[in-house]
Amino acid sequence: MVKEEYEVIPLDPIRALEKRIKKIEESIQEKSVGSEYIELVKTNQQVVADLIRLNTGIIDKLGNLASKIEELVKRIDEFSSKFEIEVEASGGESKRVKELEEENQKLREAQEELLDKISKLEKRINALILSKVPVRKSTMPIAHQVPEQMRR
Repeated sequence: MVKEEYEVIPLDPIRALEKRIKKIEESIQEKSVGSEYIELVKTNQQVVADLIRLNTGIIDKLGNLASKIEELVKRIDEFSSKFEIEVEASGGESKRVKELEEENQKLREAQEELLDKISKLEKRINALILSKVPVRKSTMPIAHQVPEQMRR
């Protein structure tokens, strides 16, 4: 016959250990939620940094384009003033002079349209960039996503 040995163990220390394990498990879950928030904040910071970099690049390019357009306008004005001087010296306007003046006017209108289109393009690019910002979806209810301190 095999003898089995038995021992009497108090349950209080075992219950205390069970409670400590439960608290540790709960804190691990809270830390995972916290790490998700930290990851979300880092992602948002990266997106903002990318937007700032892209916006700065666009502004620089638009500034260069605006200076080039201003230079073109100056050259057209110089040409038209030289042309007006030549027309005055020749004593009258011909059909060709009128055509050139009309062409000059069309170029100025085209330039204004181009500036408007560039402005609209910049707005569209900014809207497109903002629409590409990733939206993180969570399967957790919103009440559980908000840290305890912020729920009040």
